[in-house]
Amino acid sequence: MDRLDKISMIVIIILVVSSVVLANVYKSEADPEKNIQKKAAIAGFVPVNEEVVSKVKAIKNLMESNNLGKAEIMVKELIQKYPYDGEPHMVMGDIFMRKQQLFNAMPEYKEAVDLNPDYLDKNTPLFQGKKIQVAVREALAEAEKSLDADPGNESVKESRKTIYYLERRIAGSCG
Repeated sequence: MDRLDKISMIVIIILVVSSVVLANVYKSEADPEKNIQKKAAIAGFVPVNEEVVSKVKAIKNLMESNNLGKAEIMVKELIQKYPYDGEPHMVMGDIFMRKQQLFNAMPEYKEAVDLNPDYLDKNTPLFQGKKIQVAVREALAEAEKSLDADPGNESVKESRKTIYYLERRIAGSCG
């Protein structure tokens, strides 16, 4: 073996070793669980709070059985305990809608959407856009009717600002 053969052998060995190392590195990056964790970190994913999920489930059962007073108390406790979670605000908006208090529901929906924009993203399992859109339409019609009857009503004008805000958020949502 001359000098050129030895250099060729060394280069081939280096290439084989480096390709094995690269294959192992890319194989570990292809791990689906790591990709989910990485995507979650990039997207600002908020981990699911099991306590909130279980209490919201209980609250929804109370709502179905028309026990809105107790459900409202439980939601208020959740909002105080988890002020940066959008789910309690969304449920509170649902309670107000069931009570036909449209102007009270709008700030709750607004807060829920501000805390978690995924409620308006059709590509997520949290999507609530259709429900919010219907609520916004009903509230806007009610606001216009109230303002026709009493044009100087400041509380309705403030509610209308929130309604318009939600309308813009729905129009600009993903999907």
